[in-house]
Amino acid sequence: MVVFSNRHLGASTELVMSAELATAMLAAVRDAAAGAAEGRWEHELVAWLERRAAQPTGALDVGDVAWTPEHFEPQRVFMIDAIARAAVASHEHAAALRRWREMIAAHPRASVRAGRRWQ
Repeated sequence: MVVFSNRHLGASTELVMSAELATAMLAAVRDAAAGAAEGRWEHELVAWLERRAAQPTGALDVGDVAWTPEHFEPQRVFMIDAIARAAVASHEHAAALRRWREMIAAHPRASVRAGRRWQ
């Protein structure tokens, strides 16, 4: 089982799924992000999604994304847009993708710290 979470929002927002579903979701978002990636952070996000799709175990928290304080808003928009495109392309996972997108949209900017690395 894989848990998608946002520890800043609490356990009530968690999304629990099989490793197979997590792999499919992460791969769909990776593909959607890869098609639009231009900057370094966007390409790093694609690589991170690839790694997570290859080993979808345990927990995947929104805070695991290497957000940067000075670019948080455009980074969040990029990821939300990629998830929205993935939901269209992978409509059988649309509900789960929508819930993950909502977790990311609600992620508090105040929780983003400088120097965060991809986990």
